[in-house]
Amino acid sequence: MFNNIRSRRKSFLLFTTVAVLLTALAGYLLMHRLQTDSVQSIQQSIDAWRTTLTVIRWVAIAAVALGWNHLVAWLADATILSRAKATRLTGLRWRAVTWLVLLELVLGQGVLVNAIGLMVRA
Repeated sequence: MFNNIRSRRKSFLLFTTVAVLLTALAGYLLMHRLQTDSVQSIQQSIDAWRTTLTVIRWVAIAAVALGWNHLVAWLADATILSRAKATRLTGLRWRAVTWLVLLELVLGQGVLVNAIGLMVRA
């Protein structure tokens, strides 16, 4: 009984340490990038990738919308989900897609920021 708890704690500690190290590495790389390039060149590279990243996000949302039922059915067939949970998840597909679209519009496209900006100008 206690060995299982120790094993979980060790796994949790290991994963937490790896996450902290990866975050520190990403922060170091970003900081190094910011120090060697000008802000204008960074903004230009972000603008160059903006359309591509938007397309990737919309394709991911479409993949969730179209593949949701297949994934839920596969999980139910593999007995990872019970049939009752699979039925409930199948009914939640459009709710999940709606939330993903709203997140994309608010965070990815900045619709809320643009709307507030228009209200302030008016």
